[in-house]
Amino acid sequence: MNNKTLIASLALVAGIAGITPLVQAAQPSTDTVERSPTDGRELKVNDRAPDIYQRSEKAIKNWKQKGLKQPDPQAQWVQMNDKYVMVMITNGTIVDIKPVER
Repeated sequence: MNNKTLIASLALVAGIAGITPLVQAAQPSTDTVERSPTDGRELKVNDRAPDIYQRSEKAIKNWKQKGLKQPDPQAQWVQMNDKYVMVMITNGTIVDIKPVER
């Protein structure tokens, strides 16, 4: 190999090596962090539950099998982490809290 070819090859390799980090840094991240609806706070009776727990798709349908009492009118049982929580559908007020039996 002559000197001109060697210098041109090294310059090409150095240019590619210098551009690669820039190209990688420009790629947008598709990873997202999903926040907990309770944001780590300890909920108590009479607190307001996050809105997501007022939705019917969050309701526990087999509450009797889980040893829970019948929900009050306009209320539903939902699971929040390691607790069953009875939430009023109308305003999100927490009516009762029971630990999940393991």
